[in-house]
This record gives sequence, structure tokens and C-alpha cells, in this order.
Amino acid sequence: MPHFFATANDLLPVFSAVESRRRLVYTLTGQASTPEIISFFAGEKLLTLRAPATSDTASTAAAYLVTEVDRPVVPRRIQVQGEEMPRRAIDQLANSDSAVLWHGGFWRPDVLLNGRIASASKTVPSLSLQRAFQTQIKRHFSRIGAFYVGEEAARLLDSGARLTMSAQSPPDFDLTRNE
Repeated sequence: MPHFFATANDLLPVFSAVESRRRLVYTLTGQASTPEIISFFAGEKLLTLRAPATSDTASTAAAYLVTEVDRPVVPRRIQVQGEEMPRRAIDQLANSDSAVLWHGGFWRPDVLLNGRIASASKTVPSLSLQRAFQTQIKRHFSRIGAFYVGEEAARLLDSGARLTMSAQSPPDFDLTRNE
């Protein structure tokens, strides 16, 4: 699936449509030294959805492991050299029946980073989750070049905002309507 550009408001109908057919859990990915797992039962409740992007590059910004509610998320234990306590990682290595959602977001008010839904796994549940989101993104967003773009994101593009994969990239790599 191509990447997408969306504001939080653009994503709300996507979440609503997917969640009307499935009971999902969104679990913040990454590594931590605490046992706490941060999960949400609705896309609209995601901790980072309306907050500034956690990174100036879409691929390193906050991401969520998306699973069906009946599939428990398994933290993967990892030992970091020099640390006494093992860390835990929330990722697809221990959760193959999942997809990963990067929702993108604003790095600055005039810089919108892209999002995407993907999976490194080829299990039936993983591919089904990925397809469910892809279908709704295609239904609710317009295609501009290689990207699907939400309505608010398209207005931002038209008003001169940067829609980009990285705020550090030259503007030549930004999405434009000329593609």
C-alpha cells in the first residue's frame, strides 16, 4: 500500500469504518525498561494522534501494533549490554498476527509527515488487518501521485504546507499536485 498523508480528522472515518467491523487494540510499539504496555481500544484515542510528531521523519515516528482484541500482545524480552534489567520490546517479532500503523502527523504546523499501515508478517490475520485499513484509506482519501491524501491534508497541500516523509528532506521530495 502506498503511504498516505492525513490529519487526525482525516483518519477518524477510517478508524470508525474499520472498528465497526472489528474489535481492535492499538499498542504503542518500541522498547522500554518498564513492564507497562500502552494500549488503546479505539484509533481516535491514540496517545500521539493529535500531538506533534515524535520525530521529524515519518519512519521513526510513533507507531502502533494493531491486533484483534482477542489476541494478546506479547512483549519480547531483550537484554541491552550494560543494563542490569532486561528491556521489553513491543513489535511484530513476537506478534505476527498484527499490522503496524504509523499515523503520521504534524512535525510543525506547516509540515505534515506521511503515515502508513504495513506488516512484516504474512499470516492471515496480519494481512486481513492490513487490507481492512487499506480498503478504508482508499475509500476515504484521494490519490495524489503515489500517495493517498485525506481531505484536510489536501487542503494543507493546496495552502502551501509541506507534505513530506522527512522534515529534513529538501522540498523537492515533498508531495506536489504536479506528480
